[in-house]
Amino acid sequence: MDNGEKLAVPMTAERMTRAASAFLAALTEGQREQACYAFGSGSGSGRRSWSFLPARDRDGLPVGALDEGQRLLAHELIATGTSLPGYAKVVSVMAMEHVLRVLRPGLADLFNPERYCLKVFGTPGARAWGWQFAGHHVSLNFTVVDGSFVSPTPCMLGSQPASYGMLAPLAEDEEIGFRLVNSLDAAQRRAAIIYHRPPPDLAARMVPRLGETERPDPAFEPEPDYVISDEERDILSYVRSSPKGVPATGFSQQQFDSLTALVGTFVRRLPDEVAGAQMHALEQAGMDGLTFAWAGGTLPGERHYYRVQGPTLLIEHDNTQNNGNHIHSAWRNPADDFGDDVLGAHYRLHHA
Repeated sequence: MDNGEKLAVPMTAERMTRAASAFLAALTEGQREQACYAFGSGSGSGRRSWSFLPARDRDGLPVGALDEGQRLLAHELIATGTSLPGYAKVVSVMAMEHVLRVLRPGLADLFNPERYCLKVFGTPGARAWGWQFAGHHVSLNFTVVDGSFVSPTPCMLGSQPASYGMLAPLAEDEEIGFRLVNSLDAAQRRAAIIYHRPPPDLAARMVPRLGETERPDPAFEPEPDYVISDEERDILSYVRSSPKGVPATGFSQQQFDSLTALVGTFVRRLPDEVAGAQMHALEQAGMDGLTFAWAGGTLPGERHYYRVQGPTLLIEHDNTQNNGNHIHSAWRNPADDFGDDVLGAHYRLHHA
């Protein structure tokens, strides 16, 4: 797609540029060496490493290495990439690490809210640059092109446990998903529920670029006893050109409104300007062209998974581990993850 056909988001791009520049200016030389990376656009680019798994050692500049002023500037940068509700979800996910450390004291050093890391790719304000904030159950990835266009995917949030006390970062994603699947009639359910068991984790995993077909892993390391066969992996696979599930074309108005609300919970993680541009693009493509798929139980507390798929959209939400008490929830754009689409238009225009 030509960038002229996209909705520009210059205010968000400018806020990101100012915040990233201020953050980098406040760092020591050694800290900048940890935070700054070259901007690469190829398949091997470090920008495409977007793990949300817990790690004792992670590339980038950790929040724990920042003083109070630097930490404030870091959060100001994070806030440029989120709406206020989205920012609340991010910090709630980070706060859940404190709960997890108490629940699993033997791994307290692994679940550390001070280990979330920032990376800046290229120079803020350049024709093309980007940034990432990542840690356990958070991976925010932004590519900024020509000072006007922002690619916001992959965008991943998770929660372990899914909720505890007042903390339930992804309750809305859960509630609307259950509302939609349980509103389907018998014929729609037969089409939507592609299997009685969910995948152990996201079907598309954390691949740097979505291919035509992506199969879930047979198991997820933290829960090695939950295993699916190769045949089940095929059933649960993501196929870009042949979506599985029930098409939205046959939805009632109530079901269509629920689907729109479900997509909106992911899009509204972003600043209003970017969220509006993303929803506009999806509406222009036709929301009735989306497909909804489900796997697993259809009641809260049961292991479950859902997927919303379209040409420029892949939403995956799994709550499989810990018997349905551990969420991974990701939004991707098969055409524009890491700015593939906007960068392609940029290079065609400026580097012909």
